[in-house]
Amino acid sequence: MDLRNLMQFYGLDISKKIKVARHKDEKRGYDLKHLYQIDQFEIYQSYQQDPDFHGCEYLISFLGTDNNQAIFIGVYKVKSIRKASEVPLPRNFIYHDIYKPTRNYYYELEEISGFEDLKDRLVINWSGGAINWIQWLDKREKEVVQLLPKGYVSHFPGYLNFILTHDQLKKIIENPDSHKDWHKMLSAVAGIYLIVDTTSGLQYIGSASGKEGLIGRFKTYAKSADGGNVELKKLIDANPMRSKMLQFTLLETLPLTLTAKEVLVREELYKQKLGSRKNGLNLN
Repeated sequence: MDLRNLMQFYGLDISKKIKVARHKDEKRGYDLKHLYQIDQFEIYQSYQQDPDFHGCEYLISFLGTDNNQAIFIGVYKVKSIRKASEVPLPRNFIYHDIYKPTRNYYYELEEISGFEDLKDRLVINWSGGAINWIQWLDKREKEVVQLLPKGYVSHFPGYLNFILTHDQLKKIIENPDSHKDWHKMLSAVAGIYLIVDTTSGLQYIGSASGKEGLIGRFKTYAKSADGGNVELKKLIDANPMRSKMLQFTLLETLPLTLTAKEVLVREELYKQKLGSRKNGLNLN
């Protein structure tokens, strides 16, 4: 199926002037995936160096992925165009000091409803080469490759090869049918995990044991980002947005046959190694 046909099926008037964007700005040092995860991507998209969104009424936005593919994030109406110098950049934007000075245009974009079912799921092949990141919808066909399962984050990459935001961890826990590999593997081991507040760099080291293993502990964090940890709770209570800046990973996996006391001995070793009491968020 072609992207135009799919957009039309979901109610978009494809007779309008519509551009398609594949955002992937890694060469300039902007982590677009992270911006999207912390709900700041729309700020990034609204400020542009060149008149890329001039002349179009609607914008279909994708995030670039590997193999010249892209994943859908939304359809936007282009409401107005202004000079970037006239529109203050939000102070909380993580690239505040380096981004706006290089931007010339501000596009007032309004995400339109009706495409929620495709968000974070629709994958297309990007024709025309990665350098041509902005194209007219009616000029090139865009093959629909797949529609990912609802709530899908990723396949399980291995115990020591993942780094998850809190939103990603929450999706994995709340959508077990879409992440059977995660649930199977994380329930098979105990372990030592690390949480980093990427805003401050502060670390929290914890452990998981018992019959549910790591998946049991991660379920607690899915329900509440602080997981019952006092210092994490203080950070999030002061600014709820801090939960989006948390990063979860594993330091070591351990057999489920170990006792809770044996697992705590390993946890204590990592706290000493990384100094997470004196320079982190561990109290005990």
